[in-house]
Amino acid sequence: MLNFRLLVLLIYIFFQHALAQTYPSKPIRLIVPYPPGGSVDLVGRTLARKMTELLGQPVVIDNKGGAGARLGVDLAAKSNPDGYTLVVATVTSMSMAINMFPKLPYDPIKSFAPISLLTKAPGIVTVNESLQVKNLKEFIELLKNKPGQINYSSLGNGSIQHFTGEYFQSMTGTQMLHVPYQGAGPELIAILGNQVQVGFEVLSSFQLQNYQSGKLKALAVASKERISSLPSVPTSAEAGLPGFEFSSWFSLMAPAGTSPQIIKKLNEETRKALSDKDVLEVIGLQGQDPSGNSPEEMALFLEADIAKWSRVMKSTNFKIE
Repeated sequence: MLNFRLLVLLIYIFFQHALAQTYPSKPIRLIVPYPPGGSVDLVGRTLARKMTELLGQPVVIDNKGGAGARLGVDLAAKSNPDGYTLVVATVTSMSMAINMFPKLPYDPIKSFAPISLLTKAPGIVTVNESLQVKNLKEFIELLKNKPGQINYSSLGNGSIQHFTGEYFQSMTGTQMLHVPYQGAGPELIAILGNQVQVGFEVLSSFQLQNYQSGKLKALAVASKERISSLPSVPTSAEAGLPGFEFSSWFSLMAPAGTSPQIIKKLNEETRKALSDKDVLEVIGLQGQDPSGNSPEEMALFLEADIAKWSRVMKSTNFKIE
């Protein structure tokens, strides 16, 4: 019996190795769980172009937006673990979702094989030009004088913008109306068009252009340090709200059960892509920092991030209505 099991194991290892040697032999689908036009989509498309070159097979973007990115991520989780379906996972769909939704149809840890962290980006407290406030202190005073009369936008119920808006209100004792949108493009149009006045944004090229033109005003960067693309914008702590921090991250994942050899190959090529000067330029224009790491490091990062968001959500009693 022992020899038979050993034989089966050796055959399995042989075929896994052979599979990795011929992979990929057909196009790869890369699910982006948001509509076209946002920073996740742009990073995904940039990565796909370079990975197509490196892997010798087309990496085809499949936009599957909806349900705060959970729809597309769930589709990836239930796909065949053969290396031909990958997904750009985010803090919203992974670390936050598992803490918000008791009946989440996938498990961020058990349902996926991590490939690599892709990028990180800081959060920014943003208002449009209709709110004539000069700084975060004036903004908080305005909210206190107009409870429930000012709207803030998000990329959907359960998104990082939604939670962060509730987190901000909890910390400041203010009240706003939450207005969800299906993607970064519609959400940006809404805040520029004064359909909503406030956004808890993750820095991207769209926002950067509008900050520079004055159509949007960045009141604070929700990170420990100021950022080079907006050097005059204070951190939350400098603006008078210490402890208010949030950031976004994107990662590349495969369905659980994908061959370790394929994961290794994808990790190697992903990290090559993230070091390419053209890729770096596009990512930088999105306000993102490239952050390639190993599958093992990505797994540890995800576990730690889930634990962090769990602590924060418990402290605010955040619930999806």
